[in-house]
Amino acid sequence: MQLPRLLILAGVAALGACSLSSDLPTSRPLGVVVMTDTVDADSNTVLSPVAHFFNGQGVSVPDSHIIVDSCVVIPYLADTGAFPYQIFSPLNAGDSVIVQTGDVAASLFPVLDPTTQLSTGAYALKTVPSIPFTPGSPVSVTVPGSTGNGSYPPVAASAATAAPYTVGPINRTPNPDSMTITWSPAAGPGSAMVFVVAFDTAATSGGNPLHVEMYCSNLDDGVANVPQAVARLWLKALPGPRNMRSYRWQTTIQNNGAAGLIIISQHNEYAADAP
Repeated sequence: MQLPRLLILAGVAALGACSLSSDLPTSRPLGVVVMTDTVDADSNTVLSPVAHFFNGQGVSVPDSHIIVDSCVVIPYLADTGAFPYQIFSPLNAGDSVIVQTGDVAASLFPVLDPTTQLSTGAYALKTVPSIPFTPGSPVSVTVPGSTGNGSYPPVAASAATAAPYTVGPINRTPNPDSMTITWSPAAGPGSAMVFVVAFDTAATSGGNPLHVEMYCSNLDDGVANVPQAVARLWLKALPGPRNMRSYRWQTTIQNNGAAGLIIISQHNEYAADAP
């Protein structure tokens, strides 16, 4: 499960200036449950939740409730890597983790290292590839926990999930002083938005085009104001498609004293060309 740019190691700058929560100490057991919905071959929206349990020393935790709006142009960064959970000590969270949404309950089972057959600290669906899901529906997570060294204690949490949205047309020739990105805002509080629009711009030395992206991280209020410097670079984009990826994400942090649990929900939208 790829979730780039959300969880980061302490001391590494967060892309997109995402604010990070300081409410969840990371010197103790940490559980992260990732819920990203996808569309299957039959055009049904499904969910394949994955959970990770590990000693969280040195990990910063994102909080969608405390985002500082930002928008920059950076070199193109392909989303080519998941958070490196494997460098942390895995924890045993019990026989299975229960995820429920609506009338559907599914069990996530321990994922073993194929070479050593030892626990990786990850839990995933085993008997089914995915479960039916309506984006925006609440979910609950129940962790049975275990005891002894290398264990994660029992914990349960309920969480809201990211709902679908619609992005408005993005002006290709905007006034640099008033360029905006608009979308249908969430009905309730707690979610945030990210917009990543890839485009090519001419190299300053006259060489090959530069592959860059406009990366905007914003509160989910329906309007992102694009800074003048970013808008001016946008105006210099070469002809051609400007592929856009955007996502709404929402976090729920459960802090029970003995351990921390964070549920991260993400709903993606893609466009072959910026609308």
